[in-house]
Amino acid sequence: MVTVGTWRDDAASMGSVLHALDDLRCRDHRGAVRTSFLTLLVVGDAAIEVDDVFDTVHGLGEHQPSRVVALRLLPGDEHRLAARVGVHLLPRGNQCLGIDDVALELSGEVTAHLDSVVEPLTLPDLPVVVWCRKDHPDPDDPLLQTADHLIVDSALAGGRAGLGHLQRLRRRVQVSDFAWLRLLPLRRQLAMVARRPGVRPVLDHVSAATVGGTALERSLLAGWLADRLPGVAIDEDDRSGGPSIVLATGEVEVTVTQADATVTASVVQGDRPAWESTIGALPATTEALLASALLQLRPDPVFDGALATAARRSDGG
Repeated sequence: MVTVGTWRDDAASMGSVLHALDDLRCRDHRGAVRTSFLTLLVVGDAAIEVDDVFDTVHGLGEHQPSRVVALRLLPGDEHRLAARVGVHLLPRGNQCLGIDDVALELSGEVTAHLDSVVEPLTLPDLPVVVWCRKDHPDPDDPLLQTADHLIVDSALAGGRAGLGHLQRLRRRVQVSDFAWLRLLPLRRQLAMVARRPGVRPVLDHVSAATVGGTALERSLLAGWLADRLPGVAIDEDDRSGGPSIVLATGEVEVTVTQADATVTASVVQGDRPAWESTIGALPATTEALLASALLQLRPDPVFDGALATAARRSDGG
C-alpha cells in the first residue's frame, strides 16, 4: 500500500477536511481511476483507538478497499473539530484500489448532527456501513439515515438484555452482529454433522435441545434453534464453558462444542459413541469479524430469524 499523503488540523472545518481529501487524491495521477467499495463510518467515544481502526481496515487490503471515517466523540459543550486525513493507494494490476482515512474528534453541539457531518464524506453511489464499536445506537439516530448496513457487537452493548433494542434497530436497517459471527464455527460444524449419512433423518425428529455458553451466546443459539426447530423444547445450561449445542432424539444425541480455537462434534447412539470430529477455528479477531461482516453486506434471513426469536425469548415472549 502506497501512502499518497496525510494532513491534520486541530481546529478544522468540514470545508478544510473535504479540500484536504481532494488535494491529496490529486497528488497521484492514479487517484483519478481509483476504486473503492464502500464508506465505513466508525463511531466511538474517547476510548476508541482510531489508529487501531485504520490498521484493521488496512489489514483487509484488496478484499474491501474503503473510505473510513472514524468519529471520536468527546464529552463537553465546547465546540471541537480536530481532523486527520490520509490517502492511500493499493495497485493491483490495471486497477488501483483506494483507501482513505478520515479521523474526526468532535465535541459540543456538532455531535448531535453527525449525519450532516458525515454525509459530505461518503462516497457517492456506494454502500454506507456504520460500525458502532460499543453501544447500540438509538433506532431514531439521524446517522442511521445515511446507513445501508449497521455493524455492532452485542457482547459490548448490553449483552442479552440489549437484543430487544437490536431487533428494533433491525427493523430499520440491515444488521451484522459480531456476537453472532463468533458462533459461525459452531454453526458450520453442526451443519457438517447434519450432512453425514444417516444423521439428517435423525435430526428431522429432534425432541429436545440444550444450549450452553454465556447468557448472550445461549440466547442467540436458542433463538436460532427455536426458529429452525419450531415446537422443540430448548433448555439453557449456564454451567458450560464455551458455546455448545446438544440435540437429542430418541436414542441419538448430537453434541457440538466450541472452545478456544477448536470445535468438536460428536454423535452418540444409545450409550455407544458413533462418531466424533474436531476441527480448528481461526481466532475471532476484530479484523476477522469485520472482514466477515463487510464481505456479507446482504440480507441474512437466518440471523434475522434467530435475533427476532431471541429477542422475544429474552423479553419473556
